[in-house]
Amino acid sequence: MHNENLLLDVQNLRTCFQTDQGEVAAVDGVDFKINKGEVVAVVGESGCGKSVTAFSILKLVSRPGKVTGGKVLFEGKDLAQFSDKAMQKLRGNDISMIFQEPLTSLNPVYTVGYQISEVILLHQKLTQKEAREKAVDMLKKVNIPRADKVVDSFPHELSGGMRQRVMIAMALSCNPKLLIADEPTTALDVTIQAQILELMKGLRNDFNTAIMMITHDLGVVAEMADRVIVMYAGKVVEEGDVFTLFKDPKHPYTKGLMKSIPKIHELKVELLLRHSCEN
Repeated sequence: MHNENLLLDVQNLRTCFQTDQGEVAAVDGVDFKINKGEVVAVVGESGCGKSVTAFSILKLVSRPGKVTGGKVLFEGKDLAQFSDKAMQKLRGNDISMIFQEPLTSLNPVYTVGYQISEVILLHQKLTQKEAREKAVDMLKKVNIPRADKVVDSFPHELSGGMRQRVMIAMALSCNPKLLIADEPTTALDVTIQAQILELMKGLRNDFNTAIMMITHDLGVVAEMADRVIVMYAGKVVEEGDVFTLFKDPKHPYTKGLMKSIPKIHELKVELLLRHSCEN
C-alpha cells in the first residue's frame, strides 16, 4: 500500500571501501524509512556506518568508497539513478546536510554571508542583493546576534556554536524537505546545545521538515526523536519508537547502549521522555 506521507525509503543500501586487505562493507544492507515532518535518530558507536549512510543517500561517498547496491527512494524517485547535475540541484534544496565539523565544512577564505548566499543563488531565482538579505534573515532565524555584521565575518572569527548555527542557516536557506544532521551538537557547550535543539524543533514545526539526526547522545535522542534506528557494524540491529526503545530494548547491543548512559543522565532521559509523553 502506498504511503503518501513517506519521504525517504532506503532499501538494502550497501557501501563498500577498498582497502589493502580487500573490500570492507561500511554500510551492509541498511533499510529504513523517514516520513514527512518526522525526526528519526540514528545511533551507534563511532565507525558503525551512521555518517557513511548519510553520505551514501546524498551520493557524497568519495574514493576509495563506493555505493555498491540498494535503492534510495526520495519522494518515490531513486537517487541512485540521478546524474551528478540532478544531484547538485537536489542537494541543499530538497535535502540539506549539517556536517559534523563546521570549521572544516565552511570555506575559510569566504565570508559566511557569501557562502549562504551561494546556496540561495544556486537554487532560487534571486539577485545578489536579495540573496544577501535572505542570508542576513537566515542568520537572524538561527538566533545569531548582530546578523547584519556577522554576515561579513569569516569562519575563523566565530565561535564553535556560531559556526554551527551558520551551517544550520545554510542548510535551511532553501526550506529543505529533509535535513540530515550529523552530530549537530558535538563539541558545543550545553547551553548552546539546548538552543540548537530548540531551533531544530522550531524548524520542524514551522516547515514540516523531516530530520535524520545522527548522534550518540541518548539525551538528545530522548528530547528530539520520534523513532530511533540503532546501527552496529554497518547494519540496522533495532528500530522502534523512542519510548519503546528506551523502555524495552530488545537487541543486546541496544541494551548495552542504554547501560552506557551515566546515572545522572538516566534521570534526564526519564524526565525528557515523560515530558514528551505529556505533550
